[in-house]
Amino acid sequence: MRTLLDKLYFFSGALSGLCIIAICVIILTRVIGRWFSIEVPSSDDFAGFLLAAASFLGLAYTFRRGEHIRVSLFISKLPKSINCWIERFILILGSLLIIYLTWQLSLLVLESYEFNDLSSGYIPVPLWIVQFPLVLGMVIFSIAIIDQTLCHLFFGELLPKSEEESLSDSQPIDLAIPDSLNTERK
Repeated sequence: MRTLLDKLYFFSGALSGLCIIAICVIILTRVIGRWFSIEVPSSDDFAGFLLAAASFLGLAYTFRRGEHIRVSLFISKLPKSINCWIERFILILGSLLIIYLTWQLSLLVLESYEFNDLSSGYIPVPLWIVQFPLVLGMVIFSIAIIDQTLCHLFFGELLPKSEEESLSDSQPIDLAIPDSLNTERK
């Protein structure tokens, strides 16, 4: 099951990367088109749609790699037992909030489909097509957070740390002034 979930998160991250590459291609096409006086219609719209898709599709992958920005300065100084309970509370609360947000975003896409909403750009695109990658990213992100919550509750697996967090935890910061500097000041 773990390998299947990890592949799902990687696939989502890869889709996010493909969206970023597509943005680069669109922007490059637009720039080259200007050299030859060729207008690329709705390029800004499509770049924006792809940026939103890349952002949402990359959530689960970055979460599982520990790359989300977390403010752990306060809880990192607490005893490990208290830190563990705070992380559990945050994960449970986060799971509930993400499930709610995913549900509401799904309803928005369904509503866009039912009313046949179109984008307002030069090339009209059905909004449900534009919004679907957002829902897909949120569903995968919900799975990732629920997965992490269950692993934390039942197996004691801590939240993944980024490379920077691991480095800061491995070496304590020494704020003492060296004696050589103290003698020079006197």
